[in-house]
Amino acid sequence: MERLIRYNNAQLHYSALYKAKFFSHFIAKSFLLAVFLFLSVLFLFFAVYFIDLFYNLQQGNAKTPLFGFYVIVSPSMVPTINVNDAIVVHRQEGSEIDVGDIITFSSTDSSYPGLTVTHRVVKKDSVDSNSYVFRTKGDNNFSEDPSLVKDENIYGKVIFKIPNVGYVRQFLSTGIGFVLLVVFPCVVIILSEIRRIIRLTKLKTSS
Repeated sequence: MERLIRYNNAQLHYSALYKAKFFSHFIAKSFLLAVFLFLSVLFLFFAVYFIDLFYNLQQGNAKTPLFGFYVIVSPSMVPTINVNDAIVVHRQEGSEIDVGDIITFSSTDSSYPGLTVTHRVVKKDSVDSNSYVFRTKGDNNFSEDPSLVKDENIYGKVIFKIPNVGYVRQFLSTGIGFVLLVVFPCVVIILSEIRRIIRLTKLKTSS
């Protein structure tokens, strides 16, 4: 009877270890799959980016990049876009931008010239048939921006945001963050695969 109890306890212990191993293996594989998909999308993004850039250089067109990626550091667009959210902007002609769109542009205001700003368009006026100027305002600001935005200073229109990416970037920039989110899952997968190969090799040898 005592031997049976010890056997059952051993079986329960083995089952718990197996479940823990399976769970950690599943988490690590899921994370690596997510990283792979992210890197694939990032590769596609940059491929399109550089093809467009090369084409415009060949044609002599001084256009802004087709896509842009920015991390927000100011609360001026809260709650629509929060601090540490990432945004992706798509290059647009002035004729394609309408009131209500959120745009990213290079500021010409004397207080912060050249600063990259992301604000909402609240007014649009045409200078001539091919150029426009825009009045912008942060959703969290009480007043409109003092300077008008020329279409030539616009990087693009915000097409979507990714919440809290800034925090992930900050964490990854630390040694602990890089080890926990990148090195550790890779090591777990590698060790697991090594053990699987050894086990298969032993089975083949014994057979």
